[in-house]
Amino acid sequence: MQFSEYQPLAEYKNRYGALHEKNVKSHWEVLVAESGIDEMANRATVEQINETQTKIDSNDSSLRTNKTMRGWLIFLIILTVCVSAFFLIKFRDPDSIHIMVIVLLLAMAVIIVALYLIDSKLKPRMTSLTEVLAELNENKKKLTEEAWSQVAPLNALFTRHIPARLMEETYPLIDFDDCFDSKRFDYLQQKYKLGDNFDINQSTLFVKSGEIKGNPFCIFKTLNHYMGEMTYYGYKTIYWTEYYINSEGKRSSRRVSETLSAKVTAPFPEYYETTYIIYGNEAAPNLVFKRKPSKTNKMTDREIRRFVKRETKRIEKKMEKTVTQGENFTLMGNGEFESLFGALNRNNEVEFRLLFTPVAQREIVNLIKDKTVGFGDDFDFEKTCMLNTIRPEHINSLDITCDPKMYYHYDVAEIRRKFVEFNLLFFRSVYFAFAPLLAIPLYQSHKPHEFIYKDVYDSIVSCFEHERAANREASKFIHPQSVTRNILKTRHERSDGESDNVAVTAYGYRIEKKCTSVTVHGGDGKYHNVNVGWDKYISVQGSGNLYITMNDLLTQ
Repeated sequence: MQFSEYQPLAEYKNRYGALHEKNVKSHWEVLVAESGIDEMANRATVEQINETQTKIDSNDSSLRTNKTMRGWLIFLIILTVCVSAFFLIKFRDPDSIHIMVIVLLLAMAVIIVALYLIDSKLKPRMTSLTEVLAELNENKKKLTEEAWSQVAPLNALFTRHIPARLMEETYPLIDFDDCFDSKRFDYLQQKYKLGDNFDINQSTLFVKSGEIKGNPFCIFKTLNHYMGEMTYYGYKTIYWTEYYINSEGKRSSRRVSETLSAKVTAPFPEYYETTYIIYGNEAAPNLVFKRKPSKTNKMTDREIRRFVKRETKRIEKKMEKTVTQGENFTLMGNGEFESLFGALNRNNEVEFRLLFTPVAQREIVNLIKDKTVGFGDDFDFEKTCMLNTIRPEHINSLDITCDPKMYYHYDVAEIRRKFVEFNLLFFRSVYFAFAPLLAIPLYQSHKPHEFIYKDVYDSIVSCFEHERAANREASKFIHPQSVTRNILKTRHERSDGESDNVAVTAYGYRIEKKCTSVTVHGGDGKYHNVNVGWDKYISVQGSGNLYITMNDLLTQ
């Protein structure tokens, strides 16, 4: 099959979207067949569960209604007693004895009827409903356990690697690795200058490596930390006597109050997750630029045209200015591309034009302006020599870890819905995350030069895989006093050829309660101390060791 690598938007719309849906549904049938489950039997069990749940809801509703009626009758009894007592007190003189008798008789009649209804009607009905509900719930529990056992062989077949394998089947241009091993890491480090993960403020939650026509890539999901600020507030109410001249011209006083407020700003640990792609390619090896989204996602076509027109004028002025200053900046002929892509900070005009040919410009613009097929202009694009970084906003909401537990259910129909829905979303999200790279013909046509690997590597997998594995078992390493999220960092200690032994350190914070007295000027003309309670975050570290085998990585 021939693939058109340079029109990612049109190719997804006309080919890959439908093809992937077909492949996902086909793979589902394979999994069902392999599991050997009886779909008809499960469907019958689920129908029984649903019927039982309907009965539970009906009986529960009746029970709540009867409880409400009992509550109203009890309220009526209390109200009757209170009203009777009121009348007895009001008409307690001998001349009103007949009224007292009537009130007492009516009150007794109401109370007797209410008690009769509660004890003889509602109580037996509620007891019966409670017993029926207990029996129904027990029956539902047994049916649910039976349904879970019916689909257990199917649930056991799900792995986190399935979405990537299905994507390869639909779109063979992207080839995923089983894991991010030391060879791939060495290749990216030595050839493309990928940095280490020494940053103590960043930890790898997920990593998936692979290649596109021999050019390596990695998809990272990281937990990032920085020290922000939190403002705490305290309040104090003060009182004083104020003197004034009243309307009669006399001196009077009044009591006045005011609530004083004070604040204290203190360091506060902030955390956020981000998912991004690192892609290595030797084409345009000296080119450096950064671009941010143009916000056209929220614009109408008319607003986009106005935006392009306005930005083109601004860029032309910039070009005129840089020419007079002797800088080498030349506006490309496609004003729409320049305005929407906006990589005006590029350092090498020749390589930029070599990379962004008219075909690449057209396809990039199509991706940016699209609002229906993909995700539009939601991506940062940074190129630093041979390393490209794409940060698509849409992929942050995707469970890129592909935890197979997301499919688990006792209803095979619900499992199918979850399986198909997620795998379609995974393909669309990842495909359009790569789309800005796929739209550049030079990247797809450029084959990397041969790389000589070492004979022996210190570890089996990369340090990023070590961190990913550690984060899956983070609770083992977190300090018991930590109250925040933790940044986990690993250090490879040794390997025995089958497993990596890594030391794990978890960086978090404990809280120490503090109080600061802040002086505030009050309306009484005096200064007052207002206490403000705040939290002091103190760094704590947990640690431990983790053994990682290749089999662990393939089965997790």
